[in-house]
Amino acid sequence: MAGGKDFKRGSAEILADLLSEEKVRRVRDYVQSEEFRTERERIKREAVDRLKELRERYRSRGRSPEKAAREREINLRLAEIEAEAAELRLRLSGLLEEEERLRRELAGL
Repeated sequence: MAGGKDFKRGSAEILADLLSEEKVRRVRDYVQSEEFRTERERIKREAVDRLKELRERYRSRGRSPEKAAREREINLRLAEIEAEAAELRLRLSGLLEEEERLRRELAGL
């Protein structure tokens, strides 16, 4: 059991050292300050307002947030497919050019 007490004592000393450090003390003081609480409340209000704004925007278009999310998902997949198709067209173009070159070489023999 002595090892347990030493561990607890050592842990307590480490925590005490950490809590006494200037940076930690400044952060602790800031988190406990009225300024921090005020800022946190302002951020919460802004988040609530933003959420209300988004919901209103979706309602005005006659879609639910779920439908809008599904639409975004489909649009992203469509963009991926379009990019892949463009890539394939470029590759096909390169292959067609190579085919032409090989046919010219073959005709030249």
